[in-house]
Amino acid sequence: MTAYYDVNKPHKEMRSFPFPSGGLLFPNYYDNGNAAYMDTTLSWNELEVQFPSEYCQIDSTGSIHCMKNTGTDFTHFISYDGANTWQNYTYQMGNVSTSIEEWEFQANGELDLFVLNIRYQSSEGPDVDMVYHVRGYSEDMSPDTLTYIGAGDLDSTSGAGNDIRFDFASLAILPDGGVVVAFHDSTDEDPLFAVELELPQY
Repeated sequence: MTAYYDVNKPHKEMRSFPFPSGGLLFPNYYDNGNAAYMDTTLSWNELEVQFPSEYCQIDSTGSIHCMKNTGTDFTHFISYDGANTWQNYTYQMGNVSTSIEEWEFQANGELDLFVLNIRYQSSEGPDVDMVYHVRGYSEDMSPDTLTYIGAGDLDSTSGAGNDIRFDFASLAILPDGGVVVAFHDSTDEDPLFAVELELPQY
């Protein structure tokens, strides 16, 4: 495996991820829960492999990460044995969130770093943008930091026809472990990017 898998993760709405032997794997593609594999000849194949979610990524260590959103909770699943067994950790948003607007995740095997970006409708006002960092996920899947981004003073959502539109959570992990994440608040009419410049020392 190479660092390619750490930095070239398709947006989650692609609902597929590149496979080390070439081609793309589509979790939960068939009605029976099996995955689909499109090989390098563009032929489709059914795989008798069950994933906990359709939103997955493989990182440079060969670990498979899947995220499942249920209501306002998120569960991060990791498999180290090719989707045979899974470990998991659940992020519970509790009463702070009334609904999830956008979300995205990414794992970097070389840095042992997992990041979850969530934009949610707050029960106390407009939307809130935040990022969970899980440094050393191979040892402990619980987040070690939670960062709130932007002013959190703008109610925007995805979809055509909305007055204030914010469609896609965009997220990237930089080579030094910093994170770049899209957010939206009243400081600009367009979504902006937040860049993590100072990294915690461990």
